[in-house]
Amino acid sequence: MKDILNKCPVCGSKLEYHSLYQFSKVYKILKNGKLSARPQRNESACPMECGFIACSNADCDFHTNCDLEVEEGRKYRIYQTGDTYKIEINEDQ
Repeated sequence: MKDILNKCPVCGSKLEYHSLYQFSKVYKILKNGKLSARPQRNESACPMECGFIACSNADCDFHTNCDLEVEEGRKYRIYQTGDTYKIEINEDQ
């Protein structure tokens, strides 16, 4: 069965897409050769072009990896068509 992915297939709660970004914490090297205690955050964050989907319900453990694969049970196949996320549920597993 193919469907639009707009709620958690396990518990029915809202889903969240976590888009991962990276930034730098810049530490000064002090005269004694150690790093400073307080870093300066480099605010030029850039996307890692990676993300995952997770259920917003704290009691539900549904999530994907960055390749949109559900590792527990392999019952679900999640994919993207344009801007829309879709899910295929394999009832046999």
